[in-house]
Amino acid sequence: MNGIARYSSYEYLTFHRDGHVLTVEFNRPDEYNAIHIPMHSELARVFAEIRRDDDVRAVVLTGRGKAFSAGGNVLKGPRPTAGPALDAFFKDARKIVTDLLEVPQPVIAAINGPAVGLGATLALLCDITLMSRTAIISDPHVTVGVVAGDGGLIAWPWLIGMARAKEYLLTGDKLTAVEAERIGLVNRVVEPEQLLEEAGTLAARLAGGTVRAVQGTKQALNRIWLDTANLTLDAALATEKECFASGDHALAVDAFRKAHAEAKAAKAVAEASA
Repeated sequence: MNGIARYSSYEYLTFHRDGHVLTVEFNRPDEYNAIHIPMHSELARVFAEIRRDDDVRAVVLTGRGKAFSAGGNVLKGPRPTAGPALDAFFKDARKIVTDLLEVPQPVIAAINGPAVGLGATLALLCDITLMSRTAIISDPHVTVGVVAGDGGLIAWPWLIGMARAKEYLLTGDKLTAVEAERIGLVNRVVEPEQLLEEAGTLAARLAGGTVRAVQGTKQALNRIWLDTANLTLDAALATEKECFASGDHALAVDAFRKAHAEAKAAKAVAEASA
């Protein structure tokens, strides 16, 4: 099956093809493209689908609306707990990371807004990252009581070194686009209105190259990250899974929700009395 028709079964990812360039958008704009369980399941199959699509020679990954992706759906929706549902969730989590790393076509992340948690991981595991000047990026897994096990442990140390990776993964602190570029976390900072055009132009350039040379170079480089995944990913996901099963994550999320509600109420009172 050729063209966009092969991607017609996806609900939370949208697709646009321009020649040999495929643009994939996270499509939950009203929720800042937060990754709930159905979207997580779609991500667990989309990269293998792209890998089989010989008409695609480069990919742009971005988010619809104001965000790239706010990561896991912390404030809304059910959370998987111990049992078959949690087991399936973490099998998909591993598959998402390894499938993305095994996509032979070059993948460009166009980080159009906040890239948080798994959203940050997906962006940083791409081959080239362009980031809107107004975007932020962070991996705050620890702030919601879980290990940064979904692939962040692969990307951050290789991109910015172990010392900086530990600082940002242990604190969950946010980085601006300018700071992310300065320390080497992303490739370029781009003005918001130029982001998709620049990403598309770069993708078209890569798609127009010699397929075997471009894809072979990428795949050889990604062996380094795949070796790192084989070293760290299973252990990281196992300890992250324990955080879900033990209730640590649920307690942290409840505290996060309470703080969020209190901040929202305080803002409403301040606005009413202004």
